[in-house]
Amino acid sequence: MLSVCGVNCSSDCHAFGTECEGCNQLQGRVAWAPFLGRERCPIFDCVMNKGLQSCGDCGSAPCKVWYDTRNPDASDEEFTADLNSRLANLNDKNKE
Repeated sequence: MLSVCGVNCSSDCHAFGTECEGCNQLQGRVAWAPFLGRERCPIFDCVMNKGLQSCGDCGSAPCKVWYDTRNPDASDEEFTADLNSRLANLNDKNKE
């Protein structure tokens, strides 16, 4: 299950199956969104507002919204690895 931003929910998200049923299933209403003062994930909202299926359809990923939603507990190396993984997932999906 791939979220709109390229996270593979079942393998990349520690909350999947416990706190979260998947970003797409929850329509972006993820548990951490309130920490940003939002009801829904800003990335999910951006994709929906643009009428796209995913960030891979936009061509601007990773964009400012991705950087604005960075996990503050992640090191620079962890954040870079996360970005690269998500971009690879989106790229693989677009090849299908």
